[in-house]
Amino acid sequence: MNVTYKENKTKENTSFGAIHLKVTNLEQATLFWTKIGGLKVRSTSEHTIEFGSESNTLVVVHQVANKSFMKGYSGLYHFAIHVPSEAELASVINRLNQRGYPYSPVDHTMSKAVYLEDPEGITLEFTFETPEREVKDANNSSKMSGPKALNVNAILRNLEDDNVDKLIDDDCFIGHIHLYANNVEKSYEFYKNIGFIQNRYNANMVFGDLSAGGDFGHRIAMNSWHGVNRPLAPNDSAGLDHFRLVYKDKDQLNQVIENLGDYTKTEEGYWIQDPTGNRILLN
Repeated sequence: MNVTYKENKTKENTSFGAIHLKVTNLEQATLFWTKIGGLKVRSTSEHTIEFGSESNTLVVVHQVANKSFMKGYSGLYHFAIHVPSEAELASVINRLNQRGYPYSPVDHTMSKAVYLEDPEGITLEFTFETPEREVKDANNSSKMSGPKALNVNAILRNLEDDNVDKLIDDDCFIGHIHLYANNVEKSYEFYKNIGFIQNRYNANMVFGDLSAGGDFGHRIAMNSWHGVNRPLAPNDSAGLDHFRLVYKDKDQLNQVIENLGDYTKTEEGYWIQDPTGNRILLN
């Protein structure tokens, strides 16, 4: 187990619950998340399935969409399942190779990642955090570095089990979400106001990301690379339904809610929207 991974989690004030997605077909989603994603079915209902590791639900799909993911709109860019070791990333890559599923391997310096799309066109990332490889500037912010090709063969040398039907490691977790924002500046301030900490902000690149207090600075990210002031995709298209944020310190949660003012309280928690219109459940 990577020491940095374990230490980093203890420093953070906020973590993600499950990501909820709108899809058009539950059977199709089940094949993808079990055979390609390596997750198990944890519970089912008429229009909803929960997928995850042995102990944790990571992704919940709701069959409420009538069309596949529509590109060019604000909303979800991608979300990421973070793995606890290079051996687990090797297991992910081995499964994709053996199943013949297309993916893009990328080295971000802060992480080693593979990207793929589900059958709806929603982008998923599997990533292994390596924040110790990043260079910080004078303000302790991570310097921007362009992506490079990931050395897949080097990762695969860490493979411990060739079984493609093996369930993902129970220490895998939802580690970040990257959004298409209709206004990066407004979204960035919003996420700072709900407790995230500035990491990088580049107005010229219409990009920013924030940490949750640990060494990994890319917990929430946003860009307007699809175009400024783009609306959310039609509600009946596949994509992000909502995501959940869990606060370690409930006093911080109460302060966030007090500062926001605009929220809806239910038995599940506090429902809010970011400036783009993405729905978030706070606990």
